[in-house]
Amino acid sequence: MSGHTKVLLLELNEITWNVVDRLIASHGDAYLPNFARLRREGAWARQIAEEQSPHLDPWITWVTLHTGVPREVHGAAVLEQDSGSISAPRLWDYATEGGRSVGIFGSVSAYPPRQVPGFMVPGPFAPGNETYPKALEPIQAINRLGTSMHNRTGSGGGAMAAARNGLKVLGMGLRPATLFGAASQLLRERLAPASRWRRVSLQPRINFDVFSKLYRNTRPDFATFHSNHAAHYMHHYWRAWDDTGFTARSSQQEREKYGDAVPYGYRLCDTLIGEAMDLLDASTVLIVASSMGQRPYVNDRYQEGKVIVRIRDIGKLLDIIGRDGIVESVPTMVPQWNLRIPDAARRSEVRQRLEDARRNVKGAEEPAIHVEETAEILTVTPLGLSEAGKDISYTFPAAGGSHVRYALEDLFIIDAPTVKQGMHDREGLLAFFGAGIAKGHVMEACSNLDVAPTVLTLLDLPVPAQMTGRVLSEAWDGPVAQSERAPRLQSA
Repeated sequence: MSGHTKVLLLELNEITWNVVDRLIASHGDAYLPNFARLRREGAWARQIAEEQSPHLDPWITWVTLHTGVPREVHGAAVLEQDSGSISAPRLWDYATEGGRSVGIFGSVSAYPPRQVPGFMVPGPFAPGNETYPKALEPIQAINRLGTSMHNRTGSGGGAMAAARNGLKVLGMGLRPATLFGAASQLLRERLAPASRWRRVSLQPRINFDVFSKLYRNTRPDFATFHSNHAAHYMHHYWRAWDDTGFTARSSQQEREKYGDAVPYGYRLCDTLIGEAMDLLDASTVLIVASSMGQRPYVNDRYQEGKVIVRIRDIGKLLDIIGRDGIVESVPTMVPQWNLRIPDAARRSEVRQRLEDARRNVKGAEEPAIHVEETAEILTVTPLGLSEAGKDISYTFPAAGGSHVRYALEDLFIIDAPTVKQGMHDREGLLAFFGAGIAKGHVMEACSNLDVAPTVLTLLDLPVPAQMTGRVLSEAWDGPVAQSERAPRLQSA
């Protein structure tokens, strides 16, 4: 393959061929026709993430994929980390520096957006609604509102603001079928509240409508689109769909309520793949990637599954440990919060107060909160429970409250519909489809480090020497001469 090829990177967070295989084995190729088409008409691999636990998180693995360098080099550590603190250029940086146009929609660590030849919409966990161009802010406001409502962390500006943004999005490419589907879902929830899990899929449907119009209007040389919906379903409902890998079996009630969630999420992934295929022209390659995957959540401590405990009111917790010096508190993936504390001494004090918190469960004292520190940020995670129960209390000795006990329901809440059911796994999914791609080719072993140099090669841009991954040239149709690959820049 030679010359300037365009690339559309469809980022389907944490999906895995293992689930695709299971669904196709049960229902046939017609159940996931576009996944089947990827394998039949494209090149594909079981991609292994470079990271291992405790660093196997999407806000790290995606940055590795985008930068082509390992975590120790790029420095990503927390969700929606400011891009200025990431110590390596991302693919969109290389593309723009090489004179290419870009369209970034929802990718991890694309905040804050900057002026680019194209468009840039950060992910839904970004701390603000900023986009480039500014005219796209209404869709980001809706995305962030959806995230805050799902996490129950705020109003997102109120019903009037939501309505105004919704009207603006109508002119951005929202299709009547998507609008009808959203209205139908809200009506379904009123009649059958247990169907609320489907609401998560509204966000990628709305976003892809907007993205598709932007893409057709601008035809960027390099574009990304990110969706987290399937990862959400696997984390919460894997056992309800298939309990064969778990120590505890799914109840009939759980299966009836949520057993369709994982298949539903993957069928939407299949739909997005098909719609992305429809966007391609004769010079564009579609790359479908997940950066890592998931597997059934099994833990010796949580034989029946881990009960998720999240913070009910961050303000009340901050009142207990002291608000001084905490300049920002931002919810991320449930149940985590990021606290930004610029002063090192104060940050150390807050960390100690949180880490020393204890909870009393059936008369036994145990740790209550896990804290990780990254630069100015403390990532706060309430620890889960082996079972829900009453009479669970918390104390904060380091905050001067060793004799003050708070009931669980005063500070925290257990409101996830199920126990944790999916956990991160290194094996993810990668596939190439489109112009010049080998048909039905199973690629050699690869990692998330290999995507960036491969994309740059497709874009006919030089590959920096700091990228240690390989160019996945076996995805091309036929042998590729060395002269047809983009050169590697030498280290300075």
